[in-house]
Parts: sequence; structure tokens; C-alpha cells
Amino acid sequence: MLQLAAERACGAHPLGMPVKHTHRARSLLGPQALLAVTQLVVLDSSRARAAELARAYAAAALPNRLALLRDLGFDDATSLSDRPVDALVATGGPEDIARRVELHLDAGADHVSLHVLTATPDEPPLRQWHELAAQLL
Repeated sequence: MLQLAAERACGAHPLGMPVKHTHRARSLLGPQALLAVTQLVVLDSSRARAAELARAYAAAALPNRLALLRDLGFDDATSLSDRPVDALVATGGPEDIARRVELHLDAGADHVSLHVLTATPDEPPLRQWHELAAQLL
């Protein structure tokens, strides 16, 4: 898909992929194309709760991302070990999320949007947005 974007589009908007993918995307797209990535995040002071929610999301998303993850060197993706889950979903406090945003920018992203995952997906994550805004803006 990135190759098609490089040949026919003005950029790409990958959703929920590791920083390593951002680096590869920039290499394929070239320096002029827009690269706007979406980082999945779980903002929670409890590392255990954050990891549990991140793992649940990764399990649901894995079928669509398995080949890409393996291509990026995540041979352990099917086991849902910490390494691929942590690569897909940024977890922790606002400063942890800010570090992940910086990694994407350093890897070549022009823009990083955040998709906040919560245990109550039918409710807007207002608290999380406020905490993230205080750190990132």
C-alpha cells in the first residue's frame, strides 16, 4: 500500500503501526510526501491496566497487521508478547505518549494524531484528551 501511495498519492496516513513502520514509510514515500501517522494510545497510571487494554486491542487488530509486523521483524507478533503490543500501542502517562510522538516525528512523520483507547469506547476520552493536551501543546 505504501508503494501505491508513493506512486499515486501525495502521502499516506498509516493507522496504529510501530515507529519502525513510520521510518520505512518515509523511505518509500520520499521527503516531499505527507506522512501523517495515527498512534494508538492507552493513557493510564496503572501499567497493568494499560497493558491489558493494549493487548486486547492488539489481539483484535492482529489479523490485519500480522504480515506487516512480521516484515518489520516482529516474529513474535502472534504470541501477543509485550514487544509487538508495546510497538503498536503507546501506554503510560502523558510524558510516555509524548516520547512516542517524538519517535514518530524523528522517524519522518510530518504529523502524529492520537487515537485514545479506553475501556469504555462509547464515551469520549475527555479526561485523556485534556491530560495529553497539557503535555503536548
